[in-house]
Amino acid sequence: MRVLFGVVAGLSVIGNMLLCIVMIRRRAMLGKTYNILIFNLAVADMLTGFFLFITPRYVLPQETFPRLYGNSAEAFCRVVFSTYFLFCFGKASNATVMCLAIDRWYSIIKPIKYKIAFGKRRLLGYIALIWATSAVTECLGLFITKAENGRCAWTEPPYGDSAYKVFILVHVIVTFYIPSVVTWGSFIHILSNLSRNKLNRQNNDVRTKKRLVRMCALAAFFLTICWFPTETFFVLKKFNVLTLPDVWYWIFNLLGMFNSCINPWLYCLSNRHYRREFARIVPFVQTWDLRRVSWQPSHANLKTDVNGLDTSLEIVNLGMSQKDVAI
Repeated sequence: MRVLFGVVAGLSVIGNMLLCIVMIRRRAMLGKTYNILIFNLAVADMLTGFFLFITPRYVLPQETFPRLYGNSAEAFCRVVFSTYFLFCFGKASNATVMCLAIDRWYSIIKPIKYKIAFGKRRLLGYIALIWATSAVTECLGLFITKAENGRCAWTEPPYGDSAYKVFILVHVIVTFYIPSVVTWGSFIHILSNLSRNKLNRQNNDVRTKKRLVRMCALAAFFLTICWFPTETFFVLKKFNVLTLPDVWYWIFNLLGMFNSCINPWLYCLSNRHYRREFARIVPFVQTWDLRRVSWQPSHANLKTDVNGLDTSLEIVNLGMSQKDVAI
């Protein structure tokens, strides 16, 4: 399990870091509101991978960490060992995907109100609210661990077991189930609206929006699939409805963390703009992209000088060199 968590953490850090580098290099991409939200999602997922490495029991056992005493020990146990940060970033990802769904809903269903609802200042406010809400709703994890003899140990919360169960139930409903319902309700409404709009079905702008919605919907699909088991079975265990062997909860945890390394490759595979930018810094993406291109050119643009001689040849969407074309 530690090896699998290590692989997930490495892929998450590398993939999301590449996505952040792509957007920072192409500042124009951050002019789009949905790209800013995708950047925020990549930061949350990258931090998830980083904290998988430094949270005991996931990639490294607790014995490999040095013993801590005093305030530093209490801070480490309550904030890191308790998985406060790990699940805080997971909640931030879920809330960001919900915000992304609402952004797409406004851009297609309410285009006139879109610039007002998702202006730059409001968007930054939404992102700040996402992180603040995620940090506050995960505060339960700060009271279930303590430091003993330089190591971290689990303890009963000071507010009692009954209150803890209620807090857990409300927490999961507010941070996972409600955002998931809002996200899927938005995407279903968008797709049904685009499908009914027969007059504009051939419009390039509509087709572009539809592809973008599908990409975002895929991200929401994988997030829901990955986080549903760990959230649901955790609540069932706390209420003594269904208790599984411990290995299953580690598998569900692994599945939830696996979501953090999916999105960069999902964007790369499903969107040619992201794929083109990835190809600039990752050579194998460019090779893979060329193999996908048909051998027939979409069009050739011949430029001639004043003497009637061909001076340049531009081949678009062609996976061959100019030498092969000339031959």
